Amino acid sequence: MSSALNRRAALGILSMGSVAFLAACGSDKKEESNSSASASTSQTKSSSASSSASATPSASESPTPTPTPTELVNDGKDYSGVAKLEQYEAPGEYQPATAESPAQNVPTPVIPEAMHQNTVAGFASALAYFGAAVDYLLQTGDMKYVREVSTDADTLNALQKYADRTMKGIEEKTWYEKPSATMVISSKQPTIAQGAYNWTVDFTIDLGEKLFNKGKEQDTPSDKRYVRMQGEAVGRYINNVWDLHMDID
Repeated sequence: MSSALNRRAALGILSMGSVAFLAACGSDKKEESNSSASASTSQTKSSSASSSASATPSASESPTPTPTPTELVNDGKDYSGVAKLEQYEAPGEYQPATAESPAQNVPTPVIPEAMHQNTVAGFASALAYFGAAVDYLLQTGDMKYVREVSTDADTLNALQKYADRTMKGIEEKTWYEKPSATMVISSKQPTIAQGAYNWTVDFTIDLGEKLFNKGKEQDTPSDKRYVRMQGEAVGRYINNVWDLHMDID
């Protein structure tokens, strides 16, 4: 992985979004700074590198444990603009959030065919899917679809904190009417740097105009409604999975 990546920068989305959520909802509970869960639990990697290989000319075909992406080919298309997912599945008739309940039957993102490919289109569709998965998370507190695309532990841990807050808000009868996430790609084609695909992006979380706090409709404070971030989206295609890292703030 690129040592220049500052993955925590991307997750300012979560910390700021969480502050906005608590402030807007008038919660006076103190933040539990319990990051002991992420306290480096030395993960033991059993890499038994003792391979009793008799050196023959054809034995040099040992597979690399961490494959690097093949040379990126500019496909001549313009991917700039909103990274938009084309297909969703509706589990039932969508019902917008009300004072009585959060949104019901929120459409679920469907993995695009291109996302299975190590191509520019595959990277673009992975970004679109990630944006749609965060959008779904904002409305439901469900991490399921985020986990389909991002294998970065830091990103997942921070998003999990947001998911936990969202679920807690739902338990306490407090939620936003229609929060959303939008990923915008700033250039036509990505570049390659340090073995990864890089794309300049803008990522915006919009908490929406209204929130419901214990059955009462309120306006979302205008200074807390948007979280706007900009920077590099970095992607690697490893073992048929897109691993995304957001170097944004």
